[in-house]
Amino acid sequence: MKRRLILSSSWTTILVGCTPTNIRSWQIASVPGIIRGGTGKRISVRSVGLPSAMSQTSVPAPGGAYAANTFPNDLWASGLAAMLQIVMVKNLAQRLPLDTVLADGGAIGAAPQRLVEIQVLAFTPNSIGEILLSAQLATRPATSQTWKFQNFEARAPGGNSPETIVAAMSTLWGEAADNLARVLG
Repeated sequence: MKRRLILSSSWTTILVGCTPTNIRSWQIASVPGIIRGGTGKRISVRSVGLPSAMSQTSVPAPGGAYAANTFPNDLWASGLAAMLQIVMVKNLAQRLPLDTVLADGGAIGAAPQRLVEIQVLAFTPNSIGEILLSAQLATRPATSQTWKFQNFEARAPGGNSPETIVAAMSTLWGEAADNLARVLG
């Protein structure tokens, strides 16, 4: 009888300690920008490169220069690189309505006439919650090996909550799309 009581109280302790946490999922959203028209081309946005430290599943939290802090219960709705690629497709399609903008590796395999590649270097909040987006943007005709490179850097106030940080990241990703649309359009 003593063993059952001890075993039963141990399970109760374990179950009480396992209270569910409030997990929230977040996603970068497309934001409208200046419509540039386009040139009637098919544009392919290739996968977005991220530093390994940004390949985490959690939303980044403010931190110092050497910190890679995250919010423990606030997760990305999908992989960040894939999410950034799809949102860039949406952003460019809105800005270049005469063009067809597709995600490379997606279900539609139409041969592109223009290629877009993006390498994100930094996209996190600093200690005061300001978001920095630093990226290398590259475009080229599909028939050429001559790339047009552009360094992109922008900052926005992001605050200290996951909601405001993700909103600021969405705005900055829209600004990167504005730069790409200017080059492509």
